[in-house]
Amino acid sequence: MLRIFPFDKTGVSEAVAQFEENHDILLPEEYRTFLINYNGGNALQTSFKIKKESADIRAFYGFENADYEYNFQYLIDHDFLSDYIEVDYLPIAEDSFGNYILLGIAKQNYNLIAFFDHEIQKIIPFHLSFKEFLTTIKSKVCRIKSIDERIQKMKEVNSPVIVDAELKAIWQEEIDKYAGREQVIVKL
Repeated sequence: MLRIFPFDKTGVSEAVAQFEENHDILLPEEYRTFLINYNGGNALQTSFKIKKESADIRAFYGFENADYEYNFQYLIDHDFLSDYIEVDYLPIAEDSFGNYILLGIAKQNYNLIAFFDHEIQKIIPFHLSFKEFLTTIKSKVCRIKSIDERIQKMKEVNSPVIVDAELKAIWQEEIDKYAGREQVIVKL
């Protein structure tokens, strides 16, 4: 079951329509519904395993107010998107190692999920629809802990890590990123 912290959905319907027009593609209905309902989102403690392939998922891409690094605009700005569209796929999510979850957008692979392993430069088809892929995903319930809770946990496990101003600033950045956002279960 996929749990995500959705990105802001303001303007997403229009952005999806404009994206389809600009790139001359028609997104599968279930994926379009996902975008309109959630606009992608951060996926903490989320993973999947299909056959011999397994990976975590850091985030699903979104539009408009999605985090820039997980925004379709980022893919466009860095000239990644066109490379995938040329081979009939759309990157829809990313793992911690820079691999992509891809969605087929051509007749022969329409609405089918694949995995791009960047180390071996290979697309591995999963032969699952977007909706079927979602059923393979496992996400833990996440609560973003305060700085004091993190320090307490480190004391409990006798962590050798020194909690300094730099580490506290990193933690605060994460806390601020998720402030006011609720983790939700994705339903199509």
